[in-house]
Formats: sequence, C-alpha cells, structure tokens
Amino acid sequence: MRRGSLAGLLELIARMLEERGALAIYGGPGTLRTRLALLACSRFSPCLYVGAGRHARLEVLPAWVTARRALSFYDELLEVVKATGLVKRGAVRSIVVDELLANLVPYRASLSESVVARMLLTEIELLREFAERGGKAIVVCGEDPRTGGPLALRYLRRLRPRLLRTSVSESVLTVEERDLADPLTVLWRTEVDAGEVERACARSLSS
Repeated sequence: MRRGSLAGLLELIARMLEERGALAIYGGPGTLRTRLALLACSRFSPCLYVGAGRHARLEVLPAWVTARRALSFYDELLEVVKATGLVKRGAVRSIVVDELLANLVPYRASLSESVVARMLLTEIELLREFAERGGKAIVVCGEDPRTGGPLALRYLRRLRPRLLRTSVSESVLTVEERDLADPLTVLWRTEVDAGEVERACARSLSS
C-alpha cells in the first residue's frame, strides 16, 4: 500500500472520470465519501449536487457546486433530467448523486420490486446519457456486504462506472479501486490523511 497526497488522489480521480465519465464512490457512513466526491468534481465545474436522504439537508457546499434538495425520488429524477439537458451547453459539467437508493426505500413498501428496479434503472440510464454527452457523473452510495461492492451493483453496472471504495481508520482515509466485474478484487489502494480531506473541504467552503 502506498501513502499519497490528496492532490495526487484527486488528479488520479480526474483522469478516471476523463476516461470513463462515471464513478461510484461507496463505503460505510463516515468514510468521507461525500467530501471526496465534492472535491473530485471541482475539476469539472459547474457541478450539480443532488442530495438524497439525510444529504438533502446539506446547505453549505463549495463555491463550484449548486445544491439541489431531493426530498423524493421524483425530485431526484427531475434534477437528473434537467442536468442531462444542460450538459451539452456547458451549464453543468458534472453531477453528484449522493445516497443513491435513499429516496427509493419508501416505495418498497407499496410497489413491487420490479417497479422499483425500473425506477432505479431509469435514473441510471439518464446518468449514462449525461456521461455520454460529455458530463462527469459521480454516484455516492453505501456498501453491500454480500458483494463487497456498492449497493445495487447489478444496476449500476449499466452505467459502467469506475468503483472507489473508501474506509477510515485512525485518521487515515483508504481509497481502493475495485473491479467492476468482481468488487472483491482490489486494483490499487492508497492512503491519504483524513484530516487533509477535511481541511480541503473547509477551505473550499470559506473561499
């Protein structure tokens, strides 16, 4: 394992987005997934941040980010639709969808699994179109302990994202690229001072 700088990690993520156009950042709560996503999209501003679940309450964000509250799946889908229309004009260059699936949870009590799956696929297809039009799509979500990959991996594969898994231990952020075909396979791993990530986010909020 190599210890790296935050600047080097962000440069690597930027290259990954340039090559593929889509990225999924996943891990457990408190593993700096959202902060890493926001710092990564600084290279591709203006960025649209669509926060779902508890992240819909985020109000203070970096200057290069426009926040949109997604209090329902309809809100979330509408923002992705709008972004897909704006990307060709350069009005939006990147999008972060934070806590994918959070707004779908309420529907699982009243709708069949196949209907909920189609709803999710609709959003993923729109994100794929966003990336195909030259935008950079970043999805932030939890980890599925059964697969070692992000939640809803079977659907996310339609987006063909690069996978980054985050974990934090003793003030060290570990970032691993995982294989999309087999998320238990680690392609590379690096460590970054977690405090460096926190300080970079704090600076972006004060600028």
